[in-house]
Amino acid sequence: MKKQERQKKILELLHERERIKIRELAEVLHASSETIRTDLDTLVSQALVIKEHGWARVNKTIKEIPLSYRSQEDHSIKKGLSIRAFQEVKDGQVLFIDGGSTIFAGIEALTYKKEITVVTDSFPVAAKCMENRIKTFFLGGEINELEQRTSGYFATKMLEHFRIDLAILGTLGIKDTDGFTTINMDGIALLRHVINQSKKVLVVCDKKRFEDSAAYIYAKFREVDILVTHPLLPEQKKMVAAVKTIIECPS
Repeated sequence: MKKQERQKKILELLHERERIKIRELAEVLHASSETIRTDLDTLVSQALVIKEHGWARVNKTIKEIPLSYRSQEDHSIKKGLSIRAFQEVKDGQVLFIDGGSTIFAGIEALTYKKEITVVTDSFPVAAKCMENRIKTFFLGGEINELEQRTSGYFATKMLEHFRIDLAILGTLGIKDTDGFTTINMDGIALLRHVINQSKKVLVVCDKKRFEDSAAYIYAKFREVDILVTHPLLPEQKKMVAAVKTIIECPS
């Protein structure tokens, strides 16, 4: 198992159980205790984990595994969803692209579109668009180090100068809610600006998100024009029935 994969698994286990013995982590991950301690030192330096004598526990102020680790998970499945979402993009459009791991997985597909402009608050999205020579505007503002994105007054003021044809957004879950959610309270104002200034709003949601939810709803289902997701069960279709168009992609 590669180092980053192992660290991601450590985070997943700690989010599930909150506190685990280092010796047990070594056994579960088939690695030496020394290797696990080195991994934990890295996670501690990122403020994701707290080390105690012989134990590791999750930093409870961090509610979600960061993008750098989430982007490894189910990459091919996420890429299929994002590529399908980007098929809705038309040449010459101005896009807002969220920094979710599912959306990020297939950004290269945008290279087949002509004369598009991307507006984003996400460092990874901006960097990937630049790599692919896509015209990109990065919103200034307060930086969230873990999520590698900006928010706040300056980001929303800069956004006011753009007319968005299509906003492509992610979600952290929809279980027991009437809308799409986020854990980032500071980012809600920016997302609301995006929705209000966009001609059309598209949300990408993988099947796991139907079993998850987060604290804050940034958009009601009825506010979203297109949902790109996996094949849905009848009860799942009822959950998102207010979305205008639902596109189901093979898993």
